[in-house]
Amino acid sequence: FRACLISMGYDLGEVEFARIMTLVDPNNTGVVTFQAFIDFMTRETAETDTAEQVIASFKILASDKNYITVEELRRELPPEQAEYCITRMTKYSGADAITGALDYVSFSSALYGESDL
Repeated sequence: FRACLISMGYDLGEVEFARIMTLVDPNNTGVVTFQAFIDFMTRETAETDTAEQVIASFKILASDKNYITVEELRRELPPEQAEYCITRMTKYSGADAITGALDYVSFSSALYGESDL
């Protein structure tokens, strides 16, 4: 089971693997049934957003623009989430940029480990 998870890209230390095992083998039998594996993977994938999904969400918040403004973030997100984004997003530098435009694409990619944040 561990080798299967590693082959799917999970970076598992002992503590994390033990946590997962309590989910898929609650009776500590040492056996992970196929159904337990499917249930685990369904939970894992259902809870995981991708950078593309986050970018699409920001694009909606930004009224289909390639950038988002501080005002839009503060209007559309809870205060703590808005401030998190505002302090971490870089300035947008596309041809359609306006003063104060923020780059949600690079932010989203960095958030999901596809570039540096």
